[in-house]
Amino acid sequence: MRRLIARSILIALISTGASAQESGGNFQINLGEDGKTIGEMRPVFLEMSSQALPAISLKEVARRYQRLFEESEEPEVRIDALHRLTNLHSIGGEGLDLSPEQEEVIYREALKSYEMIVKAGRYQGRLDELLYQTAKAYAFIGNDEQSVQRLKQLVGLYPTSNLAPEARFRIAESAFSEGQFSEAEQAYAQVIGSDARADLQGKAIYMKGWSQYKQDKLGQASHTFLTVLDDYYAQSDGFTALDGGAEALVNDTFRILALMASRTGGAAAIDRMIAAEGGKPYDYLLYDRLGDYYLANERYTDSVQVNQYFIDNNPAHPRAPAMRAQIVSVWEAGGFAAEARAARTDFVAAYDQPATYGGLSEPEQAQWRSLANQVGSSLYAEAQATGSPSPEVTSTFASAGVIYDRLADVSSGIEAPQKIGEQRRLAGDAWLQAGKEQRAIEAFEKAGYEQSGYDGAADSAWAAVALYQASARQSVTEAGAVEPLDVMVAALDRFATAYPGDSRLPAAEADLANQLLTAGDNQRAQRFAKAAVAHPKASDKTLLAGWLVIGQTEFDASHYDKSEQAYRQALTSVKADSNVKPEREAEIRSQLALSIYRQGEAAAQQNEVDAAVGHFQRVAGVGGEQGLTIGAALEASVVLLKAERWQPAIDQLQDFRSRYPEQAQANNVDEKLVYAYKASGQYDLAANEILEHAADSADPWPARIMAAGLLEQAGSNGRANMIYGDYLDQASDPASAEEHVRQQSLRQKLIEADGVNIPSPRLESLVDTELASEWHSDKTLTWAAAAALVLAADESSRYADIRLTLPLSQTLAAKKAALQKALDRYQQAEALGGSEVKSQALFGRAELYRVLARDVMSSERPSNLTELELAQYDVLLEEQAYPFEEKAIDLHAANHQQIASGVYNDWVQKSMDALAALYPARYSRESHWMPWSGDSAQSANSIVTEEVMHASNSGS
Repeated sequence: MRRLIARSILIALISTGASAQESGGNFQINLGEDGKTIGEMRPVFLEMSSQALPAISLKEVARRYQRLFEESEEPEVRIDALHRLTNLHSIGGEGLDLSPEQEEVIYREALKSYEMIVKAGRYQGRLDELLYQTAKAYAFIGNDEQSVQRLKQLVGLYPTSNLAPEARFRIAESAFSEGQFSEAEQAYAQVIGSDARADLQGKAIYMKGWSQYKQDKLGQASHTFLTVLDDYYAQSDGFTALDGGAEALVNDTFRILALMASRTGGAAAIDRMIAAEGGKPYDYLLYDRLGDYYLANERYTDSVQVNQYFIDNNPAHPRAPAMRAQIVSVWEAGGFAAEARAARTDFVAAYDQPATYGGLSEPEQAQWRSLANQVGSSLYAEAQATGSPSPEVTSTFASAGVIYDRLADVSSGIEAPQKIGEQRRLAGDAWLQAGKEQRAIEAFEKAGYEQSGYDGAADSAWAAVALYQASARQSVTEAGAVEPLDVMVAALDRFATAYPGDSRLPAAEADLANQLLTAGDNQRAQRFAKAAVAHPKASDKTLLAGWLVIGQTEFDASHYDKSEQAYRQALTSVKADSNVKPEREAEIRSQLALSIYRQGEAAAQQNEVDAAVGHFQRVAGVGGEQGLTIGAALEASVVLLKAERWQPAIDQLQDFRSRYPEQAQANNVDEKLVYAYKASGQYDLAANEILEHAADSADPWPARIMAAGLLEQAGSNGRANMIYGDYLDQASDPASAEEHVRQQSLRQKLIEADGVNIPSPRLESLVDTELASEWHSDKTLTWAAAAALVLAADESSRYADIRLTLPLSQTLAAKKAALQKALDRYQQAEALGGSEVKSQALFGRAELYRVLARDVMSSERPSNLTELELAQYDVLLEEQAYPFEEKAIDLHAANHQQIASGVYNDWVQKSMDALAALYPARYSRESHWMPWSGDSAQSANSIVTEEVMHASNSGS
């Protein structure tokens, strides 16, 4: 290492002529070209004058000088040889280099010569210089103690030597390095008080401050360091003309002052330093460097507080903006994103007004614009990241809008149009997010129409148009007002004038047309829609929107044929645009279908049956809403029904039902078909229609009964009766008089179809139902009475067929059981019927007893009886038969007695005839007509029979 240092320090030019070497004035010792610290000191070197070199190599010359140094006994010669050898090694390159060990050996040998000369006190040159060089040599070999001793010797022996100031400085340096700060302070003070050169005095003052600092004399140290700064401030035009070394020293001075302030109260300590000195023109730098010190030590909060302290106490100071900027840098350096963002915001807010911004220097204005851009971007990003709307988010977006607006204003004429236009656009976007549509529109329009050269101008202008669109749409929706649309019309016209070729124009026209349509302004809506579909750059989507508006406006004007054509054009656009959802296409088809439907309605109103039906039938081919298609198909049938075109109506209804079975039921198509069948005389088909669908209802029987009636009209009585029979078989007991009469009527209908005099279960049901019912009518009573008589006759016939055979007890019991059944039926008939039925029932009952008496008398006799026994047996039979015969006579007599009540009929007569046969001795009668006494107005003839009794008890 020492070898490298020697090469860099001991540089000399050697002379190579023999005469030059012999001359005593061919070299001199140069002083003052030395290192700045003890560690940098080197022995003096010789400066030789340049002459032409002899024809001998440097290596050989060096070898000879080294040999001379080693062999000479003369100190002065050895020193001279050493100096020349060192110079040669310095200029000769690595080929002449000495090893560190060799170099140290040489200098140690040289010191012997130096010491010998010093002790001898004989030297052809100046002894103070020799002492100086000896000190340097000791320093070179690392013997600092001896080096300092020689320097002190120099100062003591030669205090006025021009080498004394530097020697004192070296002594002070040594004391400082040894930690002897008080001694170092005094030594530096001596340098300062001497006539040392200015740069050395400056260094001494600086080191004196450090010595005081090391002794904790902070007040004295701060004064000393401020003195250093005062000097350099004065010498460098306010620190603006410092060379490299001076700049480093000044910076170090500021740093140590910052260090001291950090230990004694921070910014307040600087206040005290400045107050003690009476103020400094560079005071802001003291605060600035304190902030830097804290920053370097990662004390970010302290650094910020220092800058803020200065700003708070010196808000109008020219360097206050720089301090604000420093706060931003500190927070950024520490990675405090939130604090840095807040600091940028504070900086921007401090100078956002024209006056405060104008007070900034150009670099500061540029910095403000840069920070404003960051703040605006940060605010915008923060609000965007929040996601859900809130008052805070809205306020943040608004703040971003304010900054971007101001940024664009102050950038005018400075920044490129592209950048300003972008700032305007960002302002508009921020205002939009803040819900300030009008502010957003203003910003977008400035970017779109006032910022020439901005390549996003058209997009910004379009953004304004889009906001007008939204505002107009909302106003129309909420209030039904047209005025906002006038603004939209003007905005769209302005855009069209500025950017006539913009492909977004037709879409905007179509959208405006829709809004005008919503507002009820059909005339302007159709105008814009027609302009949209006529635009050469109109997309399929735009064409679709335009044609839809045209279709709707024509529809509203009852121009249904034109509306149909517009909707067909819309469907063409749908087919060309694969992005249209099927649901949307379905809606358009429904609108088309409705236009056709309305044409059908109009034709129907004009009684143009064929045209109306044709339109209604065309609806199905459009594929619109099913309900509309169904309605059209149904309307076609209604038109045909009204026109009494029964068969086409039937065909239409049948087709409708096959296509739409569910809707057919809901729209009573079955009933309409029945109506058409009946109206056209097709009763059997009408009945079939009813029967086909009767089972679908909860109670099918009313429909089936109706169908049975139609079948009767068609002559299909058998099918009708089957239905009636099935109904009665399942019918429950009537719950009303009406239901009772209906069921009895149906039973009677079936009885009549089978034959009224033929016994059947229907007859029994008719009778039983009538007897059990609480409701009756003349018809039902008559039918039930007649049925009971038929049943009674049937029972009487079976009764009569039973012969009394042996054993008589068994056959007689069967006979009596049959008798009872017949009697019951006659009694039922008598209970249900009128006088005519009663007469027939009395006669029937009497005959039953007469037949029983006869059959008893004619019953089979036992074959094993004697004649006497047989006679006695006959007497017994007579005794058994007699009561029955008497009962018969009584019943016939009761029938006969009805004459007194004005009742006379064939059955009364038959009873009279029977009485004459049963009891001829008692009953001999003649009949003749007599007038019925009573009200003359109501008089009638009644048959009165007068009986002439041959018996003694006549007149009974």
